[in-house]
Amino acid sequence: MKKVFKPLIFTLLIFPLLFSGCSSSVSPTPPSPTTSSPTSPPFSAVDFWGNYVQLPLKPSRIVSLGPSATEIVASLGALDRLVGVTTADDFPPEVSNIEKVGGMDNPSLEKILSLQPDLVLAVFGNPLSLVEILKSQKIPVFGLNPETVEEVIEDIFKVGNLIGEEENAKKLASDIQGTIDLLNSKKSRTNTIPKVYIETWPQEPYYTFGAGTFGDDIINLAGGENIASGIDEPYPALSTDYILFENPDCIVLAYMVDDPNKSLKSRKGWENVSAVIQGRILVPNDPNVFLRPGPRVKEALLELARFLHPEWFEITP
Repeated sequence: MKKVFKPLIFTLLIFPLLFSGCSSSVSPTPPSPTTSSPTSPPFSAVDFWGNYVQLPLKPSRIVSLGPSATEIVASLGALDRLVGVTTADDFPPEVSNIEKVGGMDNPSLEKILSLQPDLVLAVFGNPLSLVEILKSQKIPVFGLNPETVEEVIEDIFKVGNLIGEEENAKKLASDIQGTIDLLNSKKSRTNTIPKVYIETWPQEPYYTFGAGTFGDDIINLAGGENIASGIDEPYPALSTDYILFENPDCIVLAYMVDDPNKSLKSRKGWENVSAVIQGRILVPNDPNVFLRPGPRVKEALLELARFLHPEWFEITP
């Protein structure tokens, strides 16, 4: 089973309470301990908890309990099979027309049951008690909690196999991997590695991504160095002193802000930070691509890489 970190709330509905351990599933013994393979039976995969889930038929009524899972299903071309999502789900825009089952941290059991799902996709932040009740009702539940970009790709394959969209999963995973390969080829030809700080909460203590996390991966793959990469916590809380000492060359504000330069300069001491002095502050087109471990990670990688290394994308005659 994948390592489980202590819960930490730092971004509403993006990083709420983390899954704790769970009891053994009544599912049969999985054929593989980690991922689905080309020889795995259709409509089957091993989830975050290590449970082997196999469905008798291609699922037609899917309930997603989190935005990242919803985006995976939609990207696999199965949006029309989603019958329930949470109030946090907002992409693609069409999900606004799908029945809401409540928040990520408090979905309604009654609402989920009323939708008669043949598959529920659970994510980081859902109550374990609800998951166990759904299982007791013989409703297949598949848990997702990718902690790195590589695990996002693995989950795309898993969900693709589980819902019968294997070919679309291959195309989507190949597209993301192609972007990673492109950036790696560029990175191998540069000696400039700017120090990057992704801020996910606009008040002190300032939350960010620690070593070995989704956000840490994005920074590294885009040709940067995470100022919190030396902290062995998934989502550490940073003090102003720590950030001033690390002196990032680039700051990514993973939330909406009207005037980023003015906002950061209003903080005591921050006027001396290299990124603030140089105006190297990125407010993403959609901050959620940096926060949700899902298929739009490609957008986050390209947006950050273009900001850090515009020379990588110059067209030469």
